Amino acid sequence: MKKVLLATSLMCLSSFALAHGCPGEMKKIDAALPTVKLSAADMTKVKSLRAKGEEQHKAGQHTESMASLGEAKKTMGIE
Repeated sequence: MKKVLLATSLMCLSSFALAHGCPGEMKKIDAALPTVKLSAADMTKVKSLRAKGEEQHKAGQHTESMASLGEAKKTMGIE
């Protein structure tokens, strides 16, 4: 029983950690957007992924949000 409770607690805590990571990733993207040199198509892709990540975050889909934001950052060439 203790193992189940511990596993459940850890899963909840990881969700909270990811939830707090999303806004930080969005801030990194927002800070780099004015200076990054991208093609028009890549810029459109980054902005779309950033918006998608924010919507996913608001919907509680933090894993998906982090994936979208990570793809945007990868396209931009930032960490």
